[in-house]
Amino acid sequence: MSWIHVIDIGHTAVMVPTAGAIAVWLISGRAWKLATCWCLIFAAGLGLVAVSKIAFLGWGLSVPPLGFKALSGHAWRAAAVLPVLFFVLLQGAPDNWRERGFAFGVALGIGLGALLIVFRFHTTSEVVASLVLGTAAGRAFVRLSAILPAPGPNRQAVAMSLLTFFIICSLKPSAINHRLVDVALYFSGRDHPYRWTRDVDTCAARQPGALHGASKANLHSPG
Repeated sequence: MSWIHVIDIGHTAVMVPTAGAIAVWLISGRAWKLATCWCLIFAAGLGLVAVSKIAFLGWGLSVPPLGFKALSGHAWRAAAVLPVLFFVLLQGAPDNWRERGFAFGVALGIGLGALLIVFRFHTTSEVVASLVLGTAAGRAFVRLSAILPAPGPNRQAVAMSLLTFFIICSLKPSAINHRLVDVALYFSGRDHPYRWTRDVDTCAARQPGALHGASKANLHSPG
């Protein structure tokens, strides 16, 4: 398995179904409020990542001194979902083991973020900001789980969660990323989006025909 496959763990095609499976796990245990909070936290995070990408694609909003263009969806999703996944899976374990599970998930997210930097999919500032926000989202869920009713034992939870995972996978949530360019162009009124490649001036998209022959990967966020 190549490192690129490891990076793909943070892809929407994997993390969105996983987040959905977590929600169903909580619902099956009748932890309605906790499940609702998790869905809101996850949706808010995805929305924040999407807004940052749209802002760059449509208006070129960035922080050049830091090399920051937009949040990394891969890093945010991994940092938010993986810690919560292990925390929920260790539901019946002592609190210290649940915290260790959360920390393990955070470590995996950091490792994935490091690969994004090594392979130059994102800058350090983009990855660090995404990891911090993702971990904060996961920690918010943990704090809420301490004050809201916990899910009760349910033998069908595993089967229902796995079924939910595969159903969401079949809906191909990865296609969402490709719609961000359309949204950015619609609201900005531009004909072409700003480009993600670092070796090309981000203002090149202003020039007529600047994107002629450009690969599709150059127009979309790398993650």
